[in-house]
Amino acid sequence: MAKMTLEELRKLRDSKKSDLRKRDVAGKDFQIIIGMGTCGIAAGAKGIFDVFVEELDARNLENVAVTQTGCMGLCYVEPTVEVIAPDMPPVIYGKVDA
Repeated sequence: MAKMTLEELRKLRDSKKSDLRKRDVAGKDFQIIIGMGTCGIAAGAKGIFDVFVEELDARNLENVAVTQTGCMGLCYVEPTVEVIAPDMPPVIYGKVDA
């Protein structure tokens, strides 16, 4: 692996900070939680997670956090996605695809 310059390291740090801000729930109105236990990952949850992040970027939605959780106990309907919105009960969707 080639050595990185200080400027390259700073750019990498800034891009990772931007990615981590999407996962921070503080100050966000909506949460999208992807079930990424072993069963969820095997069913394609990683791809679902990536699609959500890409779509939020494409639509410039800043008030939505995308996070992951372990097994939600719903292995038979993986991948699962929980959506939490203000003044609404949480909703869990199963058999989610891109």
